[in-house]
Formats: sequence, C-alpha cells, structure tokens
Amino acid sequence: MKPIGKTFYYNRRKLVLYLFFNVFLLTLAVLFTLTIFPEYPAVYIFATGSCLLSVAAALIVCLLPFPAAIVTPQALKIDHNQPLPWERITAIQKDTFGCWGLKKTILRLKTVPLKGYHYTLMQLISAHSRFGAFSIPLYAMTKADAKAIEKLIRSRIVSTTDLRKKYRQTNNI
Repeated sequence: MKPIGKTFYYNRRKLVLYLFFNVFLLTLAVLFTLTIFPEYPAVYIFATGSCLLSVAAALIVCLLPFPAAIVTPQALKIDHNQPLPWERITAIQKDTFGCWGLKKTILRLKTVPLKGYHYTLMQLISAHSRFGAFSIPLYAMTKADAKAIEKLIRSRIVSTTDLRKKYRQTNNI
C-alpha cells in the first residue's frame, strides 16, 4: 500500500559519485594486493571481497530509488524510520556544516519528548550529534526538491501549533 502524500528521493547523480569512489577503491585493492601481497591469497580475498560488497551496495543505492522523506498529512517519515507525527515536531532548524567548499545543509527537526517511539540505531547514534535524531540531508537532494520539502515542512509545522498545544495539555507537558 503506497502512502498518500509526497515522496522525496535522494539525488541519483550525487549517489553515482559514491559508486565511482567504491569502484576506485576496488581497483586499488586489486592492484595493491596482487603487487604487494601476491603470496597471501587471504589478504586478496578479504580486500577484494569487502570492496566488491561495497560496490554492490553502491550500485543498489544508485539503481533503486531511495526515499529521503515521505510527507503525508498525518506524519513525516525520514528514510526507513518510523513515521513522526506532525504534532510532535516543535521546530525546524536549517543547519549548515562543513568547511571551505564542502558545506552541507540539513533540516534538523526538534520534537517534544517521544514516549513509545522506536528509534533506529542510526537515530540513537546521531541523536547526540549536530544532526539530531531527526534530520533531512538537503545536500543529497536536488535543489528543487530541497526547497520544496523545506517549504512543505515549514507550512506543516506552522499549521500544527494548535495540535501541539492540545497534545501538551492532554499529556500534561
């Protein structure tokens, strides 16, 4: 069953760089293990096997559409995480990080305390970082999609202020 709403995908052109990087690493692994460690086949098998696995993963990510976020009237779903109801989002912050020409922009969502929300391992790890548990990487999307999702989320957050007040009153927050 497809969700009703708008789905935003990661930009495939940007993900192709990930594939090229992995192919480059595979080439280096094959050349170095054959020239430096020709008498150790276990090193060759490990190096090329792990690089082949990485190339396969990069190829799958490039070929299959990978959703960055799904926006529905009820909730926002980031990647393959559990949907986050709109009334639990309190604010949105556009954050830029990185250095020199490698600046990256994300949308960081601030939420009320989430009781009963099932966090993924990556959300638990990034909850204490600059990204936060709920963030959307705008740098990994097309510019049009990045602007559209930011506008859509900002409009939903403004329209859910009354819902947040009701939520806080009913839960005594």
